[in-house]
Amino acid sequence: MSAGAPLVTLIVGDVGRAGSARGRGSQQGPASLSSARQWSCAWTGQGPGPIAEGCDGEPDLTLGLSWPDAHLVADGELPPSVAYMQGRLKTSGDNELLLRALAWSATPTFAAALAEWKAGQAPA
Repeated sequence: MSAGAPLVTLIVGDVGRAGSARGRGSQQGPASLSSARQWSCAWTGQGPGPIAEGCDGEPDLTLGLSWPDAHLVADGELPPSVAYMQGRLKTSGDNELLLRALAWSATPTFAAALAEWKAGQAPA
């Protein structure tokens, strides 16, 4: 992760209501996190940088989706902005960064990144 770029973390799964997965190393947290997976990336001016599993620092923005909703997003059936407006995409942190991420998710670059991710390659 680059030092000056904001850190964005995506948590997919049941994180429960009794806490969040924020924090260094973030494998700790509520017991329900055992069913969740977490990915993080530095956010550059162009969008997300390389995606890595886990979290190496305190995220500036945390996004959370259930597994079913994550599959809908990955299949192109649920735009992230719609998931956010419907309360299905949970967020905490930097709202300006959230708006940039949601705007990026409406671009062809997002669709290409999803296709790479689904193919088992972390998008660059």
